[in-house]
Amino acid sequence: MRKSLVRLISKHLKFWVVSKSIKLDRGAYAPLFLSQWFNINIMKNILLGFVLLFSPLLLSNPVETGHAKASLITNLQSPDQESFYVGVRLEMQDGWHTYWENPGDSGSPFEAKWSTDSGVIVENVQWPTPVTIPYPPLMTYGYEGDVVFPFQIFRSQETNLKTISVDFDFLICADICIPETASLSLDLAAASPDKVLDVQIEALPTKFIATKSSVESDHLIVSFQTNKSFSNAYFFPRQDNYFTYSETQKLEQVGDGSYEILIPLIDADPESFSGILSLDGEGFQVEEVLSSAGGMSLWQAILFALIGGLILNLMPCVFPVISLKVLSFVSMGGDDHAKIRNHALAFVGGVMSTFLSIATALMIIRSSGAMIGWGYQLQSPIVVGILTLIMLGIGLILLTNINIASGLTTLGNNVQARNDYSGSFFTGVLAVVVASPCTAPFMGAAVGYALLQPSFATLPIFLSLGLGFAGPYLILAIKPEWISALPKPGAWMETLKQFFAFPMIATALWLMWVFMVQTSGDALIQLLILGLSLGAAIWMIATFVGRWKWIGLVGTIILSIQIFNNLPSPSELQTDSNATNWSATIESDLQANNQAYLINFTAAWCITCQTNEKAALARPGVKEFLTNQDIQYIRADWTNRNEDIAMGLAKYNRTGIPLYIFWKPGMNESKILPAVLTEDLLIRNMQ
Repeated sequence: MRKSLVRLISKHLKFWVVSKSIKLDRGAYAPLFLSQWFNINIMKNILLGFVLLFSPLLLSNPVETGHAKASLITNLQSPDQESFYVGVRLEMQDGWHTYWENPGDSGSPFEAKWSTDSGVIVENVQWPTPVTIPYPPLMTYGYEGDVVFPFQIFRSQETNLKTISVDFDFLICADICIPETASLSLDLAAASPDKVLDVQIEALPTKFIATKSSVESDHLIVSFQTNKSFSNAYFFPRQDNYFTYSETQKLEQVGDGSYEILIPLIDADPESFSGILSLDGEGFQVEEVLSSAGGMSLWQAILFALIGGLILNLMPCVFPVISLKVLSFVSMGGDDHAKIRNHALAFVGGVMSTFLSIATALMIIRSSGAMIGWGYQLQSPIVVGILTLIMLGIGLILLTNINIASGLTTLGNNVQARNDYSGSFFTGVLAVVVASPCTAPFMGAAVGYALLQPSFATLPIFLSLGLGFAGPYLILAIKPEWISALPKPGAWMETLKQFFAFPMIATALWLMWVFMVQTSGDALIQLLILGLSLGAAIWMIATFVGRWKWIGLVGTIILSIQIFNNLPSPSELQTDSNATNWSATIESDLQANNQAYLINFTAAWCITCQTNEKAALARPGVKEFLTNQDIQYIRADWTNRNEDIAMGLAKYNRTGIPLYIFWKPGMNESKILPAVLTEDLLIRNMQ
């Protein structure tokens, strides 16, 4: 206590009165001193120090600091709560203000020194959304009136935390700036939850907003999309060496829900930036690596999408469905060219319309303010469950001699139903849906670029992706005579048909595993029962005649609705004991501590991700390298919907996975590693 008294008194003794503490390194302004150094205010503060020397209220709550009242508040509900918040509440007098973490042209942020028991961790402050505080010709960032600075507290079950204390040093300014100190202590046993803290936590800028930025001349142009109605927008940058705060930021609307903010720059070329975008006072986190886009143009993105779509035909997740189309084309070896052309065009139509539908859905959801990406449909257990049943049903039909052409021609599996173009169309639709877990080379960057652009750029890229995917079949539509180069139909086709059943059933089993990860083991049992019901329905349709053949199908549909409407909440995702769970602020925190890291953006439904896990990330050599080089391994699991992870991907102009990010001290920016990994390749890229 005596040390605190001495520190507090010395703080007041070295007090001086200045109009503003200006950052001299900018060279634009000089400090402005009042003509009188010693006045009644100094004497009052010195006297206050001696009064406090004998005051029993040194560590109290609240504390009157002269121009503000400081207090500690908490939302602690029960004595055994392991995680809770404690907030430093600052109630400032009218006309006075304090500062954000980047104060702008003048000022300094607060310092908080906590005193706690062992086994207690106090996280860094979660900064509220600041406001602009002009002081012509300067511009500062901070807070006025009543503000709360929340700190999250973690404690072990063994810790009997009764009291928490903090020395809170802050600069408070009006026409003058005064350094103040508040030594606060809170009795947690006697404290009651304060609703003011909950309101402030709810208003924190925790959500991310996707941006696509560029540097032109002496401005940083930050582009974003939102359906939120607002009249004022301002970007508060965290970096202190890039931006000219005193100049006006210009907001421009460039499209439906699309906006640009022009932020003046000083003589610098930022490679990355972060901050808070305030829309009528509501704050959104912004983090972007400018160089990660690699200066990709719209035409480059279209080309990459075309190549990526073409290669997508070779990916393992697409093969089971493509095999159906191959089998269908083989069966048409002797047919007329017009029929072959029509089937090929129907397949292409299914592919293109599905890509267009996905792009439209992505843009609609994006316009609502949500962040999603490529493969988002597989983040829904219902979609995964339906795909499981489709793959299982097709596999059973191919494996047996069951002929359900008369009842279910839309499945697109009956290769004898050659005039049924709806089957070819549906096969194209199914091929695109199941292609989501795969990301072909060039495709990730193109799709990421597309989803961060206005609608006029998004649609061409997705259509180019679809055109690349459907390209081989479009060629067959143009040159149907090339079908004659395939083997002639014969008895061997039955064996081939049965062979193609196994990739279908294997895909169904994999989707079952994804479904279990997303939900629970009990839900998987229900899905297995549903699969059995589907098998019985197929048998009944193929065996019985009349209306009775539809009883099994109707029963399966009713059972499906019942099960999918009562799915349990998502289960706790499988974790890697060697990995740290990803969070929105983990990169900035680790870089601040000079800690090297490797981030794995992954999902259970991503086949490439799972392959990389086995081929590289889970290998003993990689684990040993990470340990020896003190590289923290972080896992961001996107199996279920997670908007924070979607925003983390958007930071690197990606909307799909896999994505691997590496950083170590000395690097100017994080490094994006190759999408397909081997043990040697991964280690080489981290050296």
